Amino acid sequence: MARKNDHQKKSQPSAPLVVSRFFAAPRALVFQAWSSADHIKRWFCPSGYDVPHAEVEFRIGGAFVVCMRSPQGREHWTKGTFSEIAPNSRLVIVMQAIGERDQALFRAHTVVTFAEEIGGTRIEVTQSYTVFDPSAEPMIQGAPHGWSQTLDRLEQEIARMSSAQLTERSR
Repeated sequence: MARKNDHQKKSQPSAPLVVSRFFAAPRALVFQAWSSADHIKRWFCPSGYDVPHAEVEFRIGGAFVVCMRSPQGREHWTKGTFSEIAPNSRLVIVMQAIGERDQALFRAHTVVTFAEEIGGTRIEVTQSYTVFDPSAEPMIQGAPHGWSQTLDRLEQEIARMSSAQLTERSR
């Protein structure tokens, strides 16, 4: 006899994904790029995708909701919350990728650290996954490439933010 929650069985967590990137910008500016929906809409997706909807309540327990739209128009929703915010230092976001029938495909426990380095800031993103639906495995396997492209876009957003700050100061 099948149990009621057999379809919700979790797989064993896979090894965490760790990506790191240096940005030639102050730590506060890099951190700020994670703090609002306006910023997230500009960069939180791989190349070719866009973010038509984002909700960021930048507080512990606050929502972190992102809809990434593929070049073919397919929407990929991620819904989560901030579980830790240490200004300019560390973020922890627990997210779930949501499938077509509003079911959780996998959970991503995401830790982002921000460290000062000579000439800028290094961030490290560590993401651990718990898979609920085997169809999500290709998404997780593609995560290293997706994060690389996403951090490329973050670099562009940081440059835009820096330029906007310089323009504002010169007024």
